[in-house]
Amino acid sequence: MTVRHIVSWKMNGETQEDRARQAAEIAEALRPLPETVPGILSLEVHLNAYNADANWDLVLVSDHEDLAALDVYATHPDHLAVVALVKERAAGRAGVDFEV
Repeated sequence: MTVRHIVSWKMNGETQEDRARQAAEIAEALRPLPETVPGILSLEVHLNAYNADANWDLVLVSDHEDLAALDVYATHPDHLAVVALVKERAAGRAGVDFEV
């Protein structure tokens, strides 16, 4: 069964422009992951476009072959490099995983 992984982040930059730049950096780091991480069926990353003060800055929506593939993604070195980048720039994270 396919597993959908959705994560939103709020960046820690002082200004909206800083947060937008941070979110764009993370998005660019996430987008190539389907090329190197097995089991990713699709991956989309979107920057927030409206209501920057109330909304999260960035969202990831990815589909994985199954729970085992999600585990591979979570521990893959290329993903862990992005995790390190996110930890430097994120003030908050919300996520959900579910079967589709």
